[in-house]
Amino acid sequence: MICFSFLISLAILVVNGVMSMPHAFTARQAVNETIRLNVPNSPTTGRQIIDAAFQYPNEFSKRMIQNLQDISGAYPIIRAGGSTQNRAIWVQNQTEAIIETIAPGADQPSALTIGPAWLQSFHQFPNGTQYIYGLSFQDGSAGLDQVLQEAVPAFQSLGDSLYAYEIGNEVDGFPGGRRSANWTVQDYATQWKQYAATVDEKLRPLSDGQEFEPLFQGGAFEAPRHLNNLSYFTVQTAEESGIASTGKVKTMADHDYMGSNCADNTVPAELGANLLNHFRMTSLMYYHDFLSNYSVAQGIPYVIGETNSISCQGEAGISDVFGAALWSIDYILYVATLKVSRMYFHQGTPYRYSAWQPIKINDTDAQPKALYYGNLFTSTALAGGNKQVDILVNGTSFTAYAIYDAANATDGSTVDASQLDSIVLVNLNMFNSTQPASERPYITVTLPDAASDAEVRRLTAPGVEVKDGISWAGRNLTQDGFIVGQEIVERVANGQVSIGAGEALLISV
Repeated sequence: MICFSFLISLAILVVNGVMSMPHAFTARQAVNETIRLNVPNSPTTGRQIIDAAFQYPNEFSKRMIQNLQDISGAYPIIRAGGSTQNRAIWVQNQTEAIIETIAPGADQPSALTIGPAWLQSFHQFPNGTQYIYGLSFQDGSAGLDQVLQEAVPAFQSLGDSLYAYEIGNEVDGFPGGRRSANWTVQDYATQWKQYAATVDEKLRPLSDGQEFEPLFQGGAFEAPRHLNNLSYFTVQTAEESGIASTGKVKTMADHDYMGSNCADNTVPAELGANLLNHFRMTSLMYYHDFLSNYSVAQGIPYVIGETNSISCQGEAGISDVFGAALWSIDYILYVATLKVSRMYFHQGTPYRYSAWQPIKINDTDAQPKALYYGNLFTSTALAGGNKQVDILVNGTSFTAYAIYDAANATDGSTVDASQLDSIVLVNLNMFNSTQPASERPYITVTLPDAASDAEVRRLTAPGVEVKDGISWAGRNLTQDGFIVGQEIVERVANGQVSIGAGEALLISV
């Protein structure tokens, strides 16, 4: 079974506290477009089966994670890593959890040391939460010793909560900096194998004789843009250089974003062009489609190990608005149709693209962000796991997906036992809150007979550019992370639904 990590799924029962509306479309704007959906009774042969778990401790953060588990039945796997893992130095006698060097206004520390108290934070999240623990990848014997100093205490502290280690982050950026200018992917593979074997040998005596499964996530390269070329760092070239044959690799990872906010970027990101553009996303996923198929053929699951909207911690007005929630739904469901087994959405305390801000920063209190509403939607859509996803409409600004329940299927090729569970519609057309609500354009979609009397949950907001006023099936989030309000469940009428520009619908059959 394949697991989709982070954006999980939840099942809301239509019982007490739920408002059932026989038809909620009659007062809407006149229809501007009509689409008829043809939905197969079963998914495409070979479609992977995904689980409900598709990156989070203060009480607020615990609540935000628990919300998703309550809905989906699964906790996310948290990847504790990124650029800072390359800079981290373990200091055994340090009493503080973390000592950081960070410039005013910076998103990340330029240097940091961590001590044993750092590991206590991993025990504050709900039981059942698992972690990918990022290790540094410093050079030479001192570097290997540092990796061991980090890995052993983490192994002893986390126990069964340790899902995997990741040695180094985006090491394709190391040549000319942390390594010599001529350091290649083949050199990376040689050194990675040495470090992984040494850590593995050190940890085995600590496992109490239990079966020792592969414990490393390899790769963690920046966005792949070159295929079948041994000169570049990709999952393919790393596996061809010997990583795949070690027996120590649990998963292989590449990273990706829809645009950049980094200092060296010369092409400014835009909400419409970079996020509310299905073709933009699928053109980038072409590389992951190729690489995931390659890795799975080698027997190693492939993950998108770090992702979000705009790289370098997001961009205000793009990553932190409602449009990002709509984009995340389309992104996750499309990737679920590939051989990518998991996605890890990157976030950090002050980041623009985080799904929530965990603590008060300057004058901004801890609070949910718009992206979290996308988390709630996909958590509902994938609730319980054992799902297969097919794409029905593949338009630039409008997409539709069929989600099948594969609970009775034994693998991705056994489609006869899979049944249609829900249909998702995502309208990526731009509509801003400054426009009159009466002018919001709608698309009417004719559904298959299986959905003729289905329940409909609507994700909507006054506009794609807003941060507030968002509702998911009539409900919203308080500042402290509680889901409040009476749920509004609409009903399909006459076999049709209407969806406005900048909305998403979950149709449960």
